[in-house]
Amino acid sequence: MARSEKNEKNVVVELNENDVVEVQNSDATDPGVEDPFATLNADVAEATKQMNEWREKAYRLAADLDNARKRFQKERTELRTFGVEPLIQELLPVADNLERAIAHADAENNLAEGVKMVLRQFMQVMAAKGAVPFEAKGEPFDPAVHEAMSQIPSADQPAGTVLEVFQKGWMLKDRLLRPAMVVVAAEPVAEADVPDASEAENDTE
Repeated sequence: MARSEKNEKNVVVELNENDVVEVQNSDATDPGVEDPFATLNADVAEATKQMNEWREKAYRLAADLDNARKRFQKERTELRTFGVEPLIQELLPVADNLERAIAHADAENNLAEGVKMVLRQFMQVMAAKGAVPFEAKGEPFDPAVHEAMSQIPSADQPAGTVLEVFQKGWMLKDRLLRPAMVVVAAEPVAEADVPDASEAENDTE
């Protein structure tokens, strides 16, 4: 009787161990059970992707901010340097009229001396702001700073040379404020191209 009970216990133990083994094997091979390591790897990959995206956005924002800062500094510098340009543009005719008054005034007239003093003071103020006239007479014609009003044939100066200046040109720092209005030398007319008086009379007949 005791032996049979012992056998029954052994059977129970063996059955229990088999059950455990079967359960363990079924858990290891069951395709419905999710692998925790695979889930963790997917989460890490997604987090890395998002981190890279945010890093790129941060780099772009930093670059945009640096460009905006440089642009602001450039605009502020230009404003300090050329902010007086509209005012000087309006004052240039004053200098022109003072020079015309001096050119047509009597040299011994005290009033002319007063106008010269005013013009010198005016030029000093303009120079302090960076505005100065530039010389054009005798220089080669440059369309960037000269405006040709007419051309005159000249045998004394090479073609393309500025002969006369109607109105002075001005510079503000390194920027053209106003081009000079000039007369430019042209190639002299050849004598063969000029008809004789007798030929002209024959043509009229």
